[in-house]
Amino acid sequence: MKKIAVVTGATSGIGKANVELLLKGKVDVIAVARSKERAHRLIEDMKDIQDGGKLKIVMGDLSDKAGVQQVLSQIHDLLNETYQGRLDLLMNIAGIVSSGLHLNQDGNEITFATNHLSVYMLTLGLVSALEKSKDPRILVVSSLSHYRASINFNNLQNKRCYNILKGYKRSKLYNVFFVKGFAKRYPHLPIFAIDPGLVKTEIGLKNTSRLAALIWRWRVSTGTDAYYPATFMVKIATDPSYISLSGHYFKDGMLQKSNPITYRDDYIERLWKETEKIVES
Repeated sequence: MKKIAVVTGATSGIGKANVELLLKGKVDVIAVARSKERAHRLIEDMKDIQDGGKLKIVMGDLSDKAGVQQVLSQIHDLLNETYQGRLDLLMNIAGIVSSGLHLNQDGNEITFATNHLSVYMLTLGLVSALEKSKDPRILVVSSLSHYRASINFNNLQNKRCYNILKGYKRSKLYNVFFVKGFAKRYPHLPIFAIDPGLVKTEIGLKNTSRLAALIWRWRVSTGTDAYYPATFMVKIATDPSYISLSGHYFKDGMLQKSNPITYRDDYIERLWKETEKIVES
């Protein structure tokens, strides 16, 4: 039985590399895209993969709650149509960096909403589909920067004194908290936080000032190709040896210690409840 995967952030960087590797591994992929132009380019770039998995596209914006719900609806329609409602693999890769404080239509800070809230909503929204799989896996892309982040429950979205680096680092910290919280609630659905390392991607060139974009180009000039972390991600998504390591943080396919505060159960639970309130409001 052919496996089916959902990949967010699928039209560039790490997401696109994972789409290609999964298709070559004969896994069908539902790619979540925001730009029609990039979606068409992805289809063109993947059309020469022979005897691989099938590629399907879902269009949507993960920066607000309505957008996530629209994406979820489309994904469920495709899963019900062809895969009896089953999903085997969810790769939460989409993310942004934003210069300045920008609020979405829900009133939530856009980096927080895209990098954290959408992961929470999309993953929980696909639990029923993942539970139909014999070998479900969930991957959430975090970042090395989470080690330098703290959590302030009185300023969770960084709306006060917004700073581009602090906003991004905290969102990646929240990703690790989410993975640990989800693993406790759904021990039958293996989930992993992924540190891709410094990768040559375009994430720092979108929604950022000219100065921030310039700094990003300089910073990633020594980064690795996106296929490097993607190779390890596909391994974690398919190798049986990882199943018992659910809820942990990985780099280069190896288990790593995450930021010490991510092991605090009180923080894990409080962030989960605070996130739940925001999503339900």
